[in-house]
Amino acid sequence: MRPDDPALGPTTIRVGCANFEAVPRDKAATIAKLSAVVDEAADRGCDLVVFPELAINTWGGCPDCAAEHRPCAWHLDQAELADGPTADAIAELAADRGIHVIYGFEETNTDDATVVHNSANLVGPDGLIGTYRKLHLGIPLETDRFTPGDELPVFDTALGPIAISICYDFYNGPELCRVQALKGARLLVNPTGRGDLPRAREHLEQCTLIRAHENVIFAASSNRTGDSHGPAWAGGSVIAAPRYPGFPEVLARAGPDEELIDAELDFTSIGGWYDIMPWREWRAGPQSPITRLVADELAALGSD
Repeated sequence: MRPDDPALGPTTIRVGCANFEAVPRDKAATIAKLSAVVDEAADRGCDLVVFPELAINTWGGCPDCAAEHRPCAWHLDQAELADGPTADAIAELAADRGIHVIYGFEETNTDDATVVHNSANLVGPDGLIGTYRKLHLGIPLETDRFTPGDELPVFDTALGPIAISICYDFYNGPELCRVQALKGARLLVNPTGRGDLPRAREHLEQCTLIRAHENVIFAASSNRTGDSHGPAWAGGSVIAAPRYPGFPEVLARAGPDEELIDAELDFTSIGGWYDIMPWREWRAGPQSPITRLVADELAALGSD
């Protein structure tokens, strides 16, 4: 189905992305701070506001996690169920303001309390819609603490189908976004913790533009900022759109500091691409042998 099909949801929505800095080791203060940004987004008319990777939590090195190569007692205590008290608080706010919220958090596993996931919740006015668990864990800071997820969902919402891909999943796992787009997503959301490395904001923008372009849908990245957690984060949240005719463009970009950006996403504006290049239908039809070839090649790599 085309992203501009009105059967999917509104043809126009407004999305906000926050450069956000959590309050170190103070979840209650962080949630209060996040709530103020949600209020601001709602006042601007946003239908959805996106917060960064692990927006609720302290995110930095932990000697105890590193020493044991597993989450320490403090981090296990900080982790919550997806439908835990933080989700309840944000769902209440979403209901009051009629807005959707995506935020990163440390999630405890329902089957094993010693397991923690790097997750993102999607909450709407009617409550928790779904949870994405990061698949690609990179630096030891992550592998010491987190267990990867095992699903690649697309969430049906009143705003249309939305996919979440966290940080390294988004930058170095383009096949994940491709699968989510083929499954019907018309907005890719990247809650990220992009460190303040040379050209970090430029790279975040470039990747977000490319994901929008190669999947012919909108893409939005929300990044951490500040240095109160030890690492310095780059900010640079960005919202990108494919543009017909021509190449993708940035609809809104943030600087290095705390900031809320927003943009209107008009799905009819990309309909022209689907008139001349219905790539989803091609993939399911004439290009299905190529799809199988790619799947077989990936499977063969995994069996080596």
